[in-house]
Amino acid sequence: MSVHKYQSTKGITYFVKVYLGLNDYGKKKYYTKRGFKTRKAAKAHETAVNHQLNSGTFVHITAQTTYTYQELYQRWYEAYKDTVEATTAVKTADLYRLHILPVFGETKISKISPLDCQTFITDKAKTFKNMKQIKSYTSKIFEFAINMNYIERNPMSKVIMPKLKKTVSENYWTVNELHHFLTIILENEPYKHYALFRLLAYSGLRKGELYALKWEDFNSENQLLTVSKSLGRIDGHAIEKGTKNTFSVRSIYLDDETCSILNKWKQETSKEKGQLSVQPLSLDKEFMFTYCSRTGDIEPLHADYINNILKRIIRKHNLKKISPHGFRHTHATLMIEMGIDPVNTAKRLGHASSQMTLDTYSHATKAGEKQSITKFAEYLNKAK
Repeated sequence: MSVHKYQSTKGITYFVKVYLGLNDYGKKKYYTKRGFKTRKAAKAHETAVNHQLNSGTFVHITAQTTYTYQELYQRWYEAYKDTVEATTAVKTADLYRLHILPVFGETKISKISPLDCQTFITDKAKTFKNMKQIKSYTSKIFEFAINMNYIERNPMSKVIMPKLKKTVSENYWTVNELHHFLTIILENEPYKHYALFRLLAYSGLRKGELYALKWEDFNSENQLLTVSKSLGRIDGHAIEKGTKNTFSVRSIYLDDETCSILNKWKQETSKEKGQLSVQPLSLDKEFMFTYCSRTGDIEPLHADYINNILKRIIRKHNLKKISPHGFRHTHATLMIEMGIDPVNTAKRLGHASSQMTLDTYSHATKAGEKQSITKFAEYLNKAK
C-alpha cells in the first residue's frame, strides 16, 4: 500500500510513498510526498508517479540537488577549462556569462523544467543565430549534474528547436569586387594595410593565422609561407596558440606579386624599427603586422584591427559588405570557380578533406554557373 493516512496539525491527511529501487549502495530508495487532503487525491498522485516511472520521465529530487545552475556551471568549468585552448575557454565563459547564466544561474538545477528550457530556447532564437551552440552548452551543465547524481534527467533533451529563417549571405567578393577594393587600399591607405589585405585575399588564411605570422614564417626565395599557429587574446593580452586543427598546419605557395609586396613591406618595417635600434636588426622573430597601442607599445594586431579598417572602407566607398573571413571565402570560391583541384584547395585552406572544402564552399556563384554551363555546351558542340 503506497497511500498512507497520518495525523497532522491540520487534521487527517494522506501521504504517498513509492518504492524506486536500490541506490548505488544497495539501500532502498523511496519517493515521498505529504499533504493530500483526501485518499483519492493521494491515489491520483501515486498513479501519476508510477506512470512517470514506467515512461522514464520521473525525476527523484533528493537533498543533494540544492545546487543552483551557476554553482554547477562553476564546478563544470573548472574541469572543462583544462581540456581546451585558453582562448576557447574564455569564449565559452563569455557565452555562459552573456546568454545562459542570466536566465538559469540563480535557479536550483532540480527546479528547471523542460518548459523553462523550451521558453529559453524559443526566446533566445529571436536574437541569437547559433542556437545549436546555445542548446549544446546549456545542456552540458544538466549532463554534468546527471553524472554527479544531482538530477536524473536532462530537461533540455526534449526541447523543440525553432526553425530559423535562412538568410542568404554571400560573404565573398567577385574578382572585380576584390580588385576594386585592393585598388582603393593601395591608393588611399598606408602600405601596411595594402600588404595585409593582399596577403589575406591571396592566401586564404584565417584572421588569427594571419595575425600570428612572423617574418621567419615567410621564405621569400622559395615563395613559401608556413602556417603553424594562431593568435588569440585573453584579457586584452595576445596569446599564441595552436592552429584550429592538425590539418591547419601547412606551407602554402604565394604568387610573385604578393611576395614582392611583402618584401617591400618588410623593408619599410626594417627602416622604421632600425631607426629606433643601435644594434643590427633582425626581424625574423618579429610579427609581420603590428600596431602602436595607446601606451606607445608595439603589439600584434588586436582582434578588431582588420574589422575596423574593412568596415570603414566599405562604408566610405559603398562596397558590398563582407567580413574579414569573407576574404577566405573569396579565395576558396574563386579557386573552385576556376576548376582548381579540390584536394589542393583543401590543403591550401587547411581543411581535413576535400569533401569538407566542397561542402563549405560549393555554393555556386553566378559567374561559376555560367562558366560551367558554357564549358559543358562547348564540349558537347565539338562532338557534332
